[in-house]
Amino acid sequence: MRTYITLAIFIVITIASFWLKQDVEKTPDTKELPDQHFPDYFMENFTITNMNEQGQPEYVLKAKKMLHFSDDDSAELEQPFLNFTQADSNITLRASRAVLLQKDNLIHLHDNVIIRRAASKTQSELSIYTNYLKIDTQTQVAETDLAARVKTPEAELNTIGLIFDNIQGTLKLKSQVKGVYEVTH
Repeated sequence: MRTYITLAIFIVITIASFWLKQDVEKTPDTKELPDQHFPDYFMENFTITNMNEQGQPEYVLKAKKMLHFSDDDSAELEQPFLNFTQADSNITLRASRAVLLQKDNLIHLHDNVIIRRAASKTQSELSIYTNYLKIDTQTQVAETDLAARVKTPEAELNTIGLIFDNIQGTLKLKSQVKGVYEVTH
């Protein structure tokens, strides 16, 4: 009987040793996923015209270079230039770089952002300078929470944050507004 017990213990130890050896030798599965955010195509010195439902140009986008990423359908733009033209106003925007999120109708402009509204019969010339601006291309509302400088022929204002609505023709300065307003005769 003692031989059977010894044999059973030996078999259990052998099976346990084999199982432990297999577990220790098993290398962790560390397959690295390929970088999902990789450009699938690029363009240089291009122009894109986005049309509205009536077939009229909504805005024109130009850039020195664009990298498109299929994982999130975004694009990185180098030296972007946007032009929104309506019957009574012409707005241009430029920056050092931008990120275009087409499905969300958003453009995030970064570094040396300049907005210019040309003078019209009803509005004076307007220039806005900041380092970041988010634009909803459908509503044509641009906003930032960073410092911005606003210049018109009559005034120069500094603000922290602003909202510019191109369709309504309004500019809301958010906080810490300081500036100079000169009345011309």
